[in-house]
Amino acid sequence: MALSTSPLLLDRVPFWLIAAINVGANFLFGALYHFLAIHWPEHGLVAPTAGEIIHWYDYLYFSFVTQATIGYGDYQPLGFSRLVACVQAAVGIVSVGLLVAKITTTSISRYNLLRKEACDDWVDIVRQRDGHVEVGILHLDWRNGSLEFTGHNYSPLGILVDSFHSHLLEDDWPRSLTFRYTSHDTGPDYAEGYLTIWMHAPKGGRPTAFSASVRDNIKPDIKPVIRGWRVEPEERELLRKINKPHHNREVIEYFLKKYLPHLPEVPGPGLPAPSFPPRGKADAAWPRE
Repeated sequence: MALSTSPLLLDRVPFWLIAAINVGANFLFGALYHFLAIHWPEHGLVAPTAGEIIHWYDYLYFSFVTQATIGYGDYQPLGFSRLVACVQAAVGIVSVGLLVAKITTTSISRYNLLRKEACDDWVDIVRQRDGHVEVGILHLDWRNGSLEFTGHNYSPLGILVDSFHSHLLEDDWPRSLTFRYTSHDTGPDYAEGYLTIWMHAPKGGRPTAFSASVRDNIKPDIKPVIRGWRVEPEERELLRKINKPHHNREVIEYFLKKYLPHLPEVPGPGLPAPSFPPRGKADAAWPRE
Protein backbone atom coordinates (compact mmCIF):
# COMPACT_ATOMS: atom_id res chain seq x y z
CA MET A 1 0.00 0.00 0.00
CA ALA A 2 3.04 2.25 0.08
CA LEU A 3 4.14 4.34 -2.86
CA SER A 4 7.37 2.38 -3.15
CA THR A 5 8.97 -0.62 -1.52
CA SER A 6 12.15 1.25 -0.55
CA PRO A 7 12.52 4.83 0.70
CA LEU A 8 14.36 7.35 -1.43
CA LEU A 9 17.98 8.07 -0.51
CA LEU A 10 17.02 11.61 0.52
CA ASP A 11 14.45 10.19 2.95
CA ARG A 12 17.18 8.20 4.70
CA VAL A 13 19.55 11.16 5.17
CA PRO A 14 18.70 13.33 8.21
CA PHE A 15 18.39 17.08 7.80
CA TRP A 16 21.16 17.80 10.28
CA LEU A 17 23.63 15.73 8.24
CA ILE A 18 22.90 17.67 5.03
CA ALA A 19 23.26 20.97 6.91
CA ALA A 20 26.50 19.79 8.57
CA ILE A 21 27.99 18.77 5.21
CA ASN A 22 27.00 22.15 3.76
CA VAL A 23 28.72 24.09 6.58
CA GLY A 24 31.70 21.74 6.59
CA ALA A 25 32.24 22.31 2.87
CA ASN A 26 32.48 26.06 3.52
CA PHE A 27 35.32 25.55 6.02
CA LEU A 28 37.03 23.03 3.74
CA PHE A 29 37.05 25.36 0.74
CA GLY A 30 38.11 28.27 2.97
CA ALA A 31 41.11 26.26 4.13
CA LEU A 32 41.91 25.37 0.50
CA TYR A 33 41.93 29.05 -0.54
CA HIS A 34 44.20 29.83 2.40
CA PHE A 35 46.53 26.95 1.51
CA LEU A 36 46.82 28.08 -2.12
CA ALA A 37 47.54 31.68 -1.09
CA ILE A 38 50.32 30.63 1.29
CA HIS A 39 52.12 28.20 -1.01
CA TRP A 40 51.24 29.71 -4.41
CA PRO A 41 50.33 33.38 -3.99
CA GLU A 42 49.60 33.70 -7.70
CA HIS A 43 46.69 31.26 -7.14
CA GLY A 44 45.31 33.01 -4.05
CA LEU A 45 42.92 35.94 -3.62
CA VAL A 46 43.15 39.64 -4.39
CA ALA A 47 42.04 41.99 -1.59
CA PRO A 48 39.61 44.88 -2.24
CA THR A 49 42.39 47.43 -1.66
CA ALA A 50 46.01 47.17 -2.77
CA GLY A 51 48.44 46.04 -0.08
CA GLU A 52 45.71 44.85 2.29
CA ILE A 53 46.62 41.76 4.27
CA ILE A 54 44.19 38.89 3.82
CA HIS A 55 43.56 36.98 7.07
CA TRP A 56 42.25 33.45 7.54
CA TYR A 57 38.77 34.72 8.30
CA ASP A 58 38.77 36.60 5.00
CA TYR A 59 39.28 33.30 3.17
CA LEU A 60 36.44 31.82 5.20
CA TYR A 61 34.24 34.81 4.35
CA PHE A 62 35.03 34.41 0.64
CA SER A 63 34.21 30.70 0.88
CA PHE A 64 30.75 31.32 2.43
CA VAL A 65 29.94 34.06 -0.08
CA THR A 66 30.99 31.85 -2.99
CA GLN A 67 29.08 28.78 -1.83
CA ALA A 68 25.99 30.90 -1.26
CA THR A 69 26.46 32.14 -4.86
CA ILE A 70 26.20 35.75 -3.65
CA GLY A 71 29.47 36.92 -5.18
CA TYR A 72 30.00 40.43 -3.78
CA GLY A 73 33.20 40.86 -5.80
CA ASP A 74 35.26 42.43 -2.98
CA TYR A 75 37.70 39.52 -3.01
CA GLN A 76 38.72 38.07 -6.36
CA PRO A 77 40.27 34.64 -7.00
CA LEU A 78 43.44 34.23 -9.08
CA GLY A 79 44.70 31.32 -11.14
CA PHE A 80 43.69 27.92 -9.79
CA SER A 81 41.45 29.52 -7.15
CA ARG A 82 39.05 30.53 -9.91
CA LEU A 83 38.49 26.86 -10.77
CA VAL A 84 38.06 26.05 -7.08
CA ALA A 85 35.50 28.88 -6.77
CA CYS A 86 33.53 27.50 -9.73
CA VAL A 87 33.47 24.03 -8.17
CA GLN A 88 32.37 25.48 -4.83
CA ALA A 89 29.57 27.48 -6.44
CA ALA A 90 28.28 24.26 -8.05
CA VAL A 91 28.52 22.50 -4.68
CA GLY A 92 26.58 25.38 -3.12
CA ILE A 93 23.76 25.12 -5.65
CA VAL A 94 23.44 21.36 -5.10
CA SER A 95 23.64 21.53 -1.29
CA VAL A 96 21.10 24.33 -1.00
CA GLY A 97 18.83 22.43 -3.36
CA LEU A 98 19.12 19.34 -1.14
CA LEU A 99 18.30 21.40 1.97
CA VAL A 100 15.22 22.91 0.34
CA ALA A 101 14.10 19.50 -0.97
CA LYS A 102 14.55 17.96 2.47
CA ILE A 103 12.49 20.70 4.12
CA THR A 104 9.67 20.57 1.56
CA THR A 105 9.44 16.77 1.41
CA THR A 106 9.77 15.96 5.11
CA SER A 107 6.02 15.62 5.68
CA ILE A 108 5.54 13.72 2.40
CA SER A 109 8.35 11.32 3.27
CA ARG A 110 6.90 10.81 6.74
CA TYR A 111 3.49 9.88 5.40
CA ASN A 112 5.02 7.63 2.75
CA LEU A 113 6.83 5.81 5.55
CA LEU A 114 3.60 5.63 7.54
CA ARG A 115 1.78 4.14 4.56
CA LYS A 116 4.52 1.59 4.00
CA GLU A 117 4.91 0.41 7.59
CA ALA A 118 1.43 0.77 9.12
CA CYS A 119 -1.05 -0.02 6.34
CA ASP A 120 -1.92 -3.69 6.55
CA ASP A 121 -4.38 -6.24 7.95
CA TRP A 122 -4.35 -6.54 11.72
CA VAL A 123 -6.16 -8.58 14.34
CA ASP A 124 -6.74 -7.61 17.95
CA ILE A 125 -8.26 -9.17 21.05
CA VAL A 126 -10.30 -7.02 23.41
CA ARG A 127 -11.02 -8.00 26.99
CA GLN A 128 -13.69 -5.93 28.74
CA ARG A 129 -13.70 -5.31 32.49
CA ASP A 130 -16.37 -7.95 32.95
CA GLY A 131 -14.12 -10.55 31.26
CA HIS A 132 -16.01 -10.54 27.97
CA VAL A 133 -13.66 -11.17 25.03
CA GLU A 134 -13.98 -10.01 21.42
CA VAL A 135 -11.78 -10.50 18.37
CA GLY A 136 -11.30 -7.63 15.93
CA ILE A 137 -10.49 -8.01 12.24
CA LEU A 138 -8.87 -4.69 11.42
CA HIS A 139 -7.54 -2.74 8.46
CA LEU A 140 -5.14 0.18 8.49
CA ASP A 141 -5.44 1.84 5.11
CA TRP A 142 -4.60 5.13 3.41
CA ARG A 143 -7.73 6.77 2.00
CA ASN A 144 -8.55 10.31 0.93
CA GLY A 145 -5.14 11.59 1.97
CA SER A 146 -5.28 10.23 5.52
CA LEU A 147 -4.77 7.05 7.52
CA GLU A 148 -8.00 5.26 8.41
CA PHE A 149 -8.46 2.48 10.95
CA THR A 150 -11.54 0.32 10.37
CA GLY A 151 -12.73 -3.09 11.44
CA HIS A 152 -15.33 -5.48 12.83
CA ASN A 153 -15.45 -7.08 16.25
CA TYR A 154 -16.70 -10.65 16.70
CA SER A 155 -17.68 -12.77 19.66
CA PRO A 156 -15.74 -16.01 20.34
CA LEU A 157 -18.50 -17.81 18.43
CA GLY A 158 -17.85 -15.73 15.30
CA ILE A 159 -20.95 -13.54 15.67
CA LEU A 160 -20.58 -9.94 14.54
CA VAL A 161 -20.77 -7.63 17.56
CA ASP A 162 -19.99 -4.18 16.16
CA SER A 163 -18.16 -2.25 13.45
CA PHE A 164 -16.01 0.84 13.83
CA HIS A 165 -14.43 3.49 11.65
CA SER A 166 -11.74 5.99 12.62
CA HIS A 167 -9.45 8.54 11.03
CA LEU A 168 -6.03 9.75 12.11
CA LEU A 169 -5.82 12.83 14.32
CA GLU A 170 -2.13 12.87 15.14
CA ASP A 171 0.86 10.57 15.05
CA ASP A 172 4.14 10.04 16.81
CA TRP A 173 5.30 7.36 14.40
CA PRO A 174 6.60 4.77 14.98
CA ARG A 175 5.62 5.12 18.64
CA SER A 176 1.90 5.82 18.52
CA LEU A 177 -1.12 6.80 16.45
CA THR A 178 -4.21 8.60 17.76
CA PHE A 179 -7.57 8.21 16.01
CA ARG A 180 -11.06 9.61 16.39
CA TYR A 181 -13.50 6.71 16.12
CA THR A 182 -17.18 5.93 15.84
CA SER A 183 -18.64 2.49 16.52
CA HIS A 184 -22.03 0.90 15.81
CA ASP A 185 -23.12 -2.47 17.12
CA THR A 186 -25.76 -4.71 15.60
CA GLY A 187 -28.40 -2.99 17.73
CA PRO A 188 -29.08 0.67 18.50
CA ASP A 189 -25.94 1.28 20.59
CA TYR A 190 -23.45 3.85 19.36
CA ALA A 191 -20.01 4.86 20.64
CA GLU A 192 -17.49 7.56 19.80
CA GLY A 193 -14.21 8.73 21.23
CA TYR A 194 -10.45 8.57 20.92
CA LEU A 195 -8.27 5.53 20.30
CA THR A 196 -4.49 5.57 20.75
CA ILE A 197 -2.49 2.59 19.57
CA TRP A 198 1.06 2.09 20.82
CA MET A 199 3.22 0.26 18.33
CA HIS A 200 5.70 -2.47 19.23
CA ALA A 201 8.44 -3.26 16.73
CA PRO A 202 11.61 -5.36 16.69
CA LYS A 203 14.75 -3.26 16.62
CA GLY A 204 15.24 -1.89 13.13
CA GLY A 205 12.00 -3.45 11.84
CA ARG A 206 8.45 -2.35 11.20
CA PRO A 207 5.80 -2.69 13.93
CA THR A 208 4.33 -6.16 14.35
CA ALA A 209 2.04 -5.61 17.36
CA PHE A 210 0.31 -2.89 19.35
CA SER A 211 -1.36 -2.02 22.63
CA ALA A 212 -4.34 0.33 22.65
CA SER A 213 -6.00 2.83 24.97
CA VAL A 214 -9.61 4.00 24.58
CA ARG A 215 -11.40 7.10 25.80
CA ASP A 216 -15.06 6.77 24.91
CA ASN A 217 -17.26 9.86 25.05
CA ILE A 218 -20.51 7.92 25.38
CA LYS A 219 -19.32 5.30 27.86
CA PRO A 220 -16.38 6.87 29.74
CA ASP A 221 -16.12 3.89 32.11
CA ILE A 222 -15.07 1.55 29.29
CA LYS A 223 -11.45 0.58 29.96
CA PRO A 224 -10.77 -2.57 27.93
CA VAL A 225 -7.46 -4.35 27.56
CA ILE A 226 -6.52 -4.34 23.88
CA ARG A 227 -3.63 -6.05 22.15
CA GLY A 228 -3.21 -6.35 18.40
CA TRP A 229 -0.94 -8.15 15.94
CA ARG A 230 -0.12 -7.79 12.27
CA VAL A 231 -1.63 -10.59 10.19
CA GLU A 232 1.04 -12.96 8.87
CA PRO A 233 1.22 -13.48 5.07
CA GLU A 234 0.23 -17.14 5.41
CA GLU A 235 -2.88 -16.13 7.38
CA ARG A 236 -4.35 -13.88 4.68
CA GLU A 237 -6.10 -16.77 2.94
CA LEU A 238 -7.80 -17.65 6.22
CA LEU A 239 -8.76 -14.02 6.72
CA ARG A 240 -10.59 -13.97 3.38
CA LYS A 241 -13.06 -16.49 4.81
CA ILE A 242 -14.43 -13.96 7.28
CA ASN A 243 -18.11 -13.13 6.70
CA LYS A 244 -18.51 -16.19 4.50
CA PRO A 245 -21.20 -18.62 5.67
CA HIS A 246 -20.03 -21.10 8.33
CA HIS A 247 -16.44 -19.77 8.32
CA ASN A 248 -16.55 -16.89 10.82
CA ARG A 249 -16.19 -19.17 13.83
CA GLU A 250 -13.25 -21.00 12.23
CA VAL A 251 -11.38 -17.72 11.69
CA ILE A 252 -12.14 -16.28 15.12
CA GLU A 253 -11.24 -19.49 16.96
CA TYR A 254 -7.91 -19.60 15.13
CA PHE A 255 -6.89 -16.13 16.28
CA LEU A 256 -8.26 -16.67 19.79
CA LYS A 257 -6.17 -19.80 20.19
CA LYS A 258 -3.07 -18.04 18.88
CA TYR A 259 -3.27 -14.73 20.74
CA LEU A 260 -5.53 -15.03 23.79
CA PRO A 261 -2.69 -16.42 25.97
CA HIS A 262 -0.80 -13.15 25.34
CA LEU A 263 -3.64 -10.95 26.62
CA PRO A 264 -3.39 -9.72 30.25
CA GLU A 265 -6.35 -10.24 32.56
CA VAL A 266 -6.30 -6.57 33.62
CA PRO A 267 -4.37 -3.54 32.35
CA GLY A 268 -0.81 -4.12 33.44
CA PRO A 269 1.87 -1.57 34.36
CA GLY A 270 3.51 -2.04 30.97
CA LEU A 271 0.61 -0.41 29.15
CA PRO A 272 1.56 3.22 28.40
CA ALA A 273 -0.64 5.96 29.76
CA PRO A 274 -3.07 7.35 27.16
CA SER A 275 -1.99 10.47 25.31
CA PHE A 276 -4.97 12.14 23.71
CA PRO A 277 -5.08 15.39 21.70
CA PRO A 278 -6.47 18.39 23.60
CA ARG A 279 -10.10 19.01 22.91
CA GLY A 280 -10.71 21.92 20.57
CA LYS A 281 -7.22 21.62 19.09
CA ALA A 282 -7.59 18.27 17.38
CA ASP A 283 -11.16 18.80 16.28
CA ALA A 284 -13.10 21.93 17.17
CA ALA A 285 -16.41 20.25 16.38
CA TRP A 286 -15.77 17.27 18.67
CA PRO A 287 -18.21 17.05 21.63
CA ARG A 288 -16.92 18.48 24.91
CA GLU A 289 -17.30 16.74 28.19
